[in-house]
Amino acid sequence: MSECDATAGAVGGGCGWRAVSGERLVVQSASKLNIFLEVLGRREDGYHELDTVMVRTRFCDTLTLIPDFSGSVRLRFSDSTPVALRSAVPLDGRNLILRAAEQLRGLGDSGCGAEIILHKCIPPESGLGGGSGNAAAALLGCRQIWKLSVSDERLHEIAAGLGSDINFLLSGVRAAVCRGRGEQIQPLPLSGSLYFVAVRPGRGNSTAEVFRRTSAGTERRTSAEVARCLTEGRADLLESCIFNRLTESAAGLNSEMADLQIRFQHAVGKPVFMSGSGSTVFAVCRSAREAREVRQTVERKLRVVAWSLEV
Repeated sequence: MSECDATAGAVGGGCGWRAVSGERLVVQSASKLNIFLEVLGRREDGYHELDTVMVRTRFCDTLTLIPDFSGSVRLRFSDSTPVALRSAVPLDGRNLILRAAEQLRGLGDSGCGAEIILHKCIPPESGLGGGSGNAAAALLGCRQIWKLSVSDERLHEIAAGLGSDINFLLSGVRAAVCRGRGEQIQPLPLSGSLYFVAVRPGRGNSTAEVFRRTSAGTERRTSAEVARCLTEGRADLLESCIFNRLTESAAGLNSEMADLQIRFQHAVGKPVFMSGSGSTVFAVCRSAREAREVRQTVERKLRVVAWSLEV
């Protein structure tokens, strides 16, 4: 089993403290799935008004944070980060880890500095919120290593200014209805675990381009039915109400994703959906055993790497 195997479990918390050794802090950085996403319209700030339901999965990146007194924050990959994931992830000021850490550093002593080592498992441009989870983990981890008296509310203010999914992944909840552009969090109590099998094509999707090509539907859908399934423990009804307004636009941009979604459905005889702006597509399973069986079937028939994602 590889270090990036999606069946590996996370440890508690918003991103999960995995280990602390001296001044070295290791933080797990969670991913998410959108199991409902409706676009309500374009906002004056250029973002889109959303009604979405997100769940936090146990598929994680890992950040190792080492404090120093250089007054700067440096980011590098772990030696074991897959080469295929490195080229699409910048290590400069475009990376949300550095942007989050720099904003938080501005609230502390000028000597606050750190080396941050990113072990990347979640593919970029996959709709799984890997970069957003990285930013959430950086905010939590840097606050701890720099011993800053910064409230959770202030962290959420920083998160809201950086991206749409960060607040959810920072919150630590397993599931939530998220509104606004994603920063308004309404936690949902889950009854039991949820299981999914996901695959990603070779090509990722540009979130900005997918949203650019998407218009609000004439008949707007609501997240209420999905939320009810989660809170009442009716995972058996979940796939009948999952919806993503972005799917058509994303499929038009990424024919490889569209083809994979169709082949996935044929292989397992189940509906297959897209997370976020893609390009990850997923099926709902009713148990860990079914998820293992579906994963094996997909990998055998489609000759792709599949992930079992548990919530």
